[in-house]
Amino acid sequence: MTATLRASLRPYTLAGLLAFAALGMPPLCAAPAKAPAAETADGGRYFGPLVAGKMHGQGRLEYASGAFYEGGFARGVFSGQGTLRQASGVEYTGAFRQGAFDGIGRYTSPKGEIYAGDFVKGSFEGQGRFQGADGATFEGHFKHWRPHGAGKLTDTDGTVFEGDFVQGQLQGKAKVSTSDGIHYEGELKDWKFEGEGVLRTADGDEYRGSFKNGQFDGKGVLRYAVAQADGRREDSGNWTEGQLDDPALDKLTRDNIELALYNQRTLLDGALARIAPRDAAKKINLYLLGVAGDGAQEVFHRETAFVQRQFDRDYGTVGRSLMLVNSRNTVAQQPMATRTSIAASLDALGAKMDKRNDILFLFLTSHGSPEHELALAQNGMDLHSLPAQELATMLKHSGIRWKVIVISACYAGGFIDALKDDQTLVITAARSDRTSFGCDDQSDFTYFSEAYFKEALPKSAGFAEAFDQARVLVQAREAADFREGGMEAEEHSEPQMFQGKAIAAQLKAWRAQPR
Repeated sequence: MTATLRASLRPYTLAGLLAFAALGMPPLCAAPAKAPAAETADGGRYFGPLVAGKMHGQGRLEYASGAFYEGGFARGVFSGQGTLRQASGVEYTGAFRQGAFDGIGRYTSPKGEIYAGDFVKGSFEGQGRFQGADGATFEGHFKHWRPHGAGKLTDTDGTVFEGDFVQGQLQGKAKVSTSDGIHYEGELKDWKFEGEGVLRTADGDEYRGSFKNGQFDGKGVLRYAVAQADGRREDSGNWTEGQLDDPALDKLTRDNIELALYNQRTLLDGALARIAPRDAAKKINLYLLGVAGDGAQEVFHRETAFVQRQFDRDYGTVGRSLMLVNSRNTVAQQPMATRTSIAASLDALGAKMDKRNDILFLFLTSHGSPEHELALAQNGMDLHSLPAQELATMLKHSGIRWKVIVISACYAGGFIDALKDDQTLVITAARSDRTSFGCDDQSDFTYFSEAYFKEALPKSAGFAEAFDQARVLVQAREAADFREGGMEAEEHSEPQMFQGKAIAAQLKAWRAQPR
């Protein structure tokens, strides 16, 4: 942003403006038919008065390339008010003094750059407004073509920087306002929050303290406008890269790592052993496997817990539902979500299922990457992510035939090609090249999971129909967020679905069974 603006504010000398290219543009208006009063050595034709053989008074100097100057002359040079246009399309209208831009004027370039304000000896100097070709603007004081002094810069995203500029760079304390409602007042470095400052969010939260590289870092207090899930109204202490240094949480993380080393295999084996035999009274049984991938945010844990309760209550999966959860709160109670535990769980479920008839509902929720990998992370543990092809390999190894797979993650649409077949319904929270929304440690759901499981599914006749309703709900919620934040052009997540013909018939047969 700032580099583009600074590059746009490059100097143009009068000599450069008059170095007209042979590849010209049509004249702004047709040349007068009468003979010129004089011709210049470089091919210019002058129409106007001459005094002592020099251009003097109101006149017009034009070139075959289409370049021209029209306005005042004094002793052979541009002087007073005039318009200068060169063959490239650069144009200046305003005051001239001794042949140079000097006074108030308006400068435009063929790229769409516009400067209006004060000029001194051919350069931006004094008060003015510059708009770059990309739409970024600066209003304030200039010196030698660069912002210098008090001013306001608005970048292409709508972020506004106000303060004192030195040679194009914002220095010292400043005010920053973003299009999504964040307001900051304090010190900056390289256009990022750095040093002491105060930040307020659109929700009313306020942080006062130290910043580094744009994040809370050092001593500070974060006060919440609304009490958090545990009732607290503020977090105070030392921050590192946006996270509060919490000794109690650090101890819990270390304890969880040690606990996981010794009991996770036992927890997983126990959970797999407790999977109930299939209900022989039903031709088609439904099994549920949930995966909460990233333990850094409790929203994924909360989603899988909700889905398990919902499916056990409404779809008869009691005893046949299994959750693999990464959370700071469940290491002692539930098996973690890792590549190993996911593969083992799929194999165990496959061994219990009637593979000719039974259906697996697989729900995975976490962060996703542009490379189409699902994040698997436990606090303090560096776990391997789960790539789309790796998940496909696990499912194939399990031998499970009928599958409904719901993936709530950014870029989740990139999993579809690896997983789709005639016996599978795949639903994803976003396109392969789009992010999804709503990942927050304090939330109960991400946008898609809330729309699909909480709002649409209870009112729908099937999993695919629920997707159609959820897609509309997500679109509306995102649009409302974009409008509120002034981001009309923001990209929607665009949830995706693939449904094989055979799985559609199998799901219809399953739903037709007596509950």
